[in-house]
Amino acid sequence: MSERPWSSDTTPAEGQPPREKLFFHVDMDAFFASVEQLDNPAFRGKPLLVGGRNKRGVVAACSYEARRFGIHSAMPMQQALKRCPQAIVAASRMERYRQISREITSRFENYSPRVQIVSIDEAFLEMTGTERLLGPPEKIARRLKEEIRTATGLTISVGIGPSRLIAKLASDVDKPDGLYRVFPGEEARFVASLKLKDLWGLGAVTRRRLEQLGINTVVALREQRAEFLRGHFGASTGEFLYLLCRGQDPGIHEGLHERHSISAERTFPEDIADPVLLKQHLLAMAEEVIQRSLQEDWRGPTVQVKLRFPSFETHSASRTLTDPPEGTRKLATVAWQLLEKRREGKPLRLLGVGIAGEARRNSWTEPLQQDLFPRETRDRDSREDALDPTIRQLRDRFGNGSIQRGLWMKTSREEEEESP
Repeated sequence: MSERPWSSDTTPAEGQPPREKLFFHVDMDAFFASVEQLDNPAFRGKPLLVGGRNKRGVVAACSYEARRFGIHSAMPMQQALKRCPQAIVAASRMERYRQISREITSRFENYSPRVQIVSIDEAFLEMTGTERLLGPPEKIARRLKEEIRTATGLTISVGIGPSRLIAKLASDVDKPDGLYRVFPGEEARFVASLKLKDLWGLGAVTRRRLEQLGINTVVALREQRAEFLRGHFGASTGEFLYLLCRGQDPGIHEGLHERHSISAERTFPEDIADPVLLKQHLLAMAEEVIQRSLQEDWRGPTVQVKLRFPSFETHSASRTLTDPPEGTRKLATVAWQLLEKRREGKPLRLLGVGIAGEARRNSWTEPLQQDLFPRETRDRDSREDALDPTIRQLRDRFGNGSIQRGLWMKTSREEEEESP
């Protein structure tokens, strides 16, 4: 990585007026599908769907060629294939997507001292005060886009605005490979030019409720009084809608740098009730989460599980530990305890595992309180968790399939049978 050309101090000198806020929102265009088309030339220029092909599979991402058929992410795969029978279906390769994502996002710090990674395919860069060192925002954005294209062969879209909200909305205007800027004072006009479905944070349920009230455009939404919106949608959502339609940032992602989470989940082809099979899936997801936390050099103390029953009823549970789980065994053990308590023996359609908490970098290398007893007498969890960094190194060198964990967790029933 080249030396950063900026100073982290963006505070104006004493007596100077405050600098106008400036944000970039970087969005990697149809990211999963674009990576597949990059790696496989036979996919280029064709409708491509990334995801599971089984009857419960969903579209994780789709190429722009597929979007012309009305296909979008999160659509059931079978429905997408009915709209476009000739579409190619590629299985997700999350490790490859994360690799490319890290290569792209690692370059952002050359442009801004304040980078917020929102997800695997998008980020905010606060550019306030960087113009003097780097030049006009549009010039910076074009340089960033070209650097990413040269390094990876992929395109990104960049939205520029005086707030995170406006920058995010702007990045969608000219996709793919877009660049669009909204200047201070133009926020209200810009948002009024959009459709309700284009507004960030406005889901299908809220849109339908607005349409039932005769509100079909951003302009019509802006005509409503705050009291009216709060009365119909509640205080929080009503206030959000009131600010959103006026181009005023309601505070999206403001606390992102303070919180972080890593998770993995599976939707099963068939409902699973067998605890052994559930443990196998849970262990694999726990290991995926820990391996990603090793790569990102971050740990979180809160263990989370998500479970969905065949009825689509979805539950979650969490437990915050004194110290973040250091490895797969500890994470899986706590997650299994949460899962068994919440599942009550019922079959599951979906299972997810994750960790969350304050995003403190280098937490894997920060010193923790030392054990009173020598390492030989520590419990089996600690000894097995120490294997995770070694597993990571072996997989980096020989591939993800080079080494696999064995199943070890016991159900509550098995533990009771073994107890005296």
